[in-house]
Amino acid sequence: MKNVGSILISIGLLIVIFLIGFFLFNVVMKIAVGHGDEVNVPDLSNTDFNVAVKICESNKLYLEQVEVVNNDDVEKGKIISQNPHPGIKTKKFRTVEVVVSNGPEMVRIPFLYNLSAREAKLKLENAGLQIGEKIYRYSDDVDKNKVVYSQPVADELIAKRSPVDVIISLGSYTPSSSENKWKNLLDD
Repeated sequence: MKNVGSILISIGLLIVIFLIGFFLFNVVMKIAVGHGDEVNVPDLSNTDFNVAVKICESNKLYLEQVEVVNNDDVEKGKIISQNPHPGIKTKKFRTVEVVVSNGPEMVRIPFLYNLSAREAKLKLENAGLQIGEKIYRYSDDVDKNKVVYSQPVADELIAKRSPVDVIISLGSYTPSSSENKWKNLLDD
């Protein structure tokens, strides 16, 4: 019986010694590594990349661009997201990885000349654009109800999902009979 009691006391002492050693080791490591080497991660979202580099340098952090993506909401060259997230403490000289916006995806305006409004709408939608305002004008070159040109003009690059106005022909201009009557009176 005495042996069992002394074994339990020995195991208890070993556990206490282990816990004290573990606690002291953590305290010593924190002192050796130092908490003074931590900084708060700044919020870099929607910040110009070049400005973010300077902000990180002033906080003793490095900045790395890991990806560039198209984004309709964030201007080209500005930061969309970051890792580590803002507001947390991190070690000095850690690298903050960021995703930078390339602005909205750009698409080329297709040629719409001499298409019907419906055909123009379908062609614009296939290109990732929307039909904007329909403006009617007289044209001697393009048949009635056909597209004369677009605004912005064909082959320009614009942001995907943007509206494109189309100018639609009313056909050739022919003066009305009352206009002809006045013209004839003035010519006499």
